[in-house]
Amino acid sequence: MDDERQQPPTDLAWGLPAFLLGFGAYYVVSLLILGLLRPPAGPRAGLDLVLPLIANLFLGLVPWWFSRRRGRGVLADFGYLPNGRDVLVGFVCGVGAVLVGIVISLLVAQAIPPEPKSVSTQLNGWLVGYVVFLVVGAPMTEELLVRGALWGALARYGLPRFVILAFTALVFAFMHLDPTRLASLFAQGLALGAARMATGRVGASMVAHATNNLLPGIVVLAAT
Repeated sequence: MDDERQQPPTDLAWGLPAFLLGFGAYYVVSLLILGLLRPPAGPRAGLDLVLPLIANLFLGLVPWWFSRRRGRGVLADFGYLPNGRDVLVGFVCGVGAVLVGIVISLLVAQAIPPEPKSVSTQLNGWLVGYVVFLVVGAPMTEELLVRGALWGALARYGLPRFVILAFTALVFAFMHLDPTRLASLFAQGLALGAARMATGRVGASMVAHATNNLLPGIVVLAAT
């Protein structure tokens, strides 16, 4: 199958409901989980470190369910499985996201001192699982929601590509609920979205996202 036939369709009539329900489920489950956890006396560790990640799964599960029930499946609807071009474009955009994120974070740190680390630096299975999800799981779920369902819905309504790129980057930034990283997350969202826009496929933005998250994952493990 050639690249042209692998391009996902843009007419996702169910894309906006999928995004809204996935986004809502994520925050509802997050609040429920955080309500059950004890306020941490220090950096989160053990089960308290990975349990909140369950909420992140809903970002991808809801669009996946909509695609399966009302679409043609995530492979056809979104180009979810990366091909060779996705890997190349995604890696380049991911490196760009890392660089722009570092530069903006350093500039912001001059005005807003960074907060203490909220993740334990004790190397164990919980921490490794957390990093694996950061590098593999989060890109799969977040890209399916933002650069998949939301992007496809906006494209269906005929919005210009660069408007979609900027809006999805803004949603991506606010989704992380970290005001100190808002500017860097927005810039990184633009870089991740550039991979989606260049290829027309979520597989490329997923590779870019994983590449971007690899550096924080290495930093977390190296700090142990």
